[in-house]
Amino acid sequence: MLKVGFERADVEVVAERLRRLFDERRRAVQLSLDGTLVTKPVPVLNLFGRVVRGLPVDSSRLRVLEPQPHRKLVVAVDASARVLFNLGSAAVVGGRVVAVAFRGLRRVWERAAKRVALVSSRLEAAEWLARVEYEAALRALAEVGGPGYLLVDRSLVVAPLYRLSTRELIRRVDVRASALGLALVGVPKRTRLALDTGEGALGYISALAERSVGRTAWYYHPLFREESLPPWMLGSPAAARLSELSASALRLDVSRRALARYEVGEVLGEVAALQDPALPGYPYPLKAVHEASRVDERELEADRLVLLEELRSWGVGERLLREALAYSSFKERSIWGDGP
Repeated sequence: MLKVGFERADVEVVAERLRRLFDERRRAVQLSLDGTLVTKPVPVLNLFGRVVRGLPVDSSRLRVLEPQPHRKLVVAVDASARVLFNLGSAAVVGGRVVAVAFRGLRRVWERAAKRVALVSSRLEAAEWLARVEYEAALRALAEVGGPGYLLVDRSLVVAPLYRLSTRELIRRVDVRASALGLALVGVPKRTRLALDTGEGALGYISALAERSVGRTAWYYHPLFREESLPPWMLGSPAAARLSELSASALRLDVSRRALARYEVGEVLGEVAALQDPALPGYPYPLKAVHEASRVDERELEADRLVLLEELRSWGVGERLLREALAYSSFKERSIWGDGP
């Protein structure tokens, strides 16, 4: 492979902006990426065309986190999605959705289902994945009662771009969980939570915490005023380092409905007690359902064959196969690795 370096001018610009970002982090008065003076950085969320500004970051909202062991019921839900057939303008996607109930770190029961859909865009695929997770959560809630927690690996946001039925489903899960005494908590793998200086909020707050409370578990809340959160944000975001052994902090969205009943420190302390000893700083139930929902290449090929057989009885199996093969040209197979 031809080795090509980055343009030197680009590297110099990036290096200078990073140097300024890292150097200014330790000063009371900071510069944003566009050179604006900032006394205290403010968390910002830019979602769906709306910018939500938070409270200035201040050590007064930082607390030491004490894990609180408990035997409450914890339900975790996760789903994976893989492309079964690429049709160019659309795709047949399939996956597995898993819900597992725990008491402490002991599994009480597990439910799994295979799901499939035809989607025509990334947004539709993302909505489908969210929908199957929340449908699984709603079915799980029909079997359980609190007190306890319902954990999902996504932010507690009801995307305005989703269909009305999907938005209502997500809200219904929040309402139903609260009625049963389970606090809904979202732990997204990625977050758009940043500061108005341009740097990531979690990194900045982590540096502040290390100076203030040292290498210990901590949480920071609130990041936003309650009245500033739009109605499509069901959760109140918090930043937390759940273990002193963890190298990173997490964003945790705690249901605003649940916070009307519980203190945020109580919720995060009990979530912190659910850590996997092999992966400190992350709730074990979410790790378990993530691994249980994964679909490897061998299972993916088997799923394709099973689906084709089932679709043949509807008279569309052969047509689907022809369409998928026609779209998969020699160029796509050789460049994108779909074939030998």
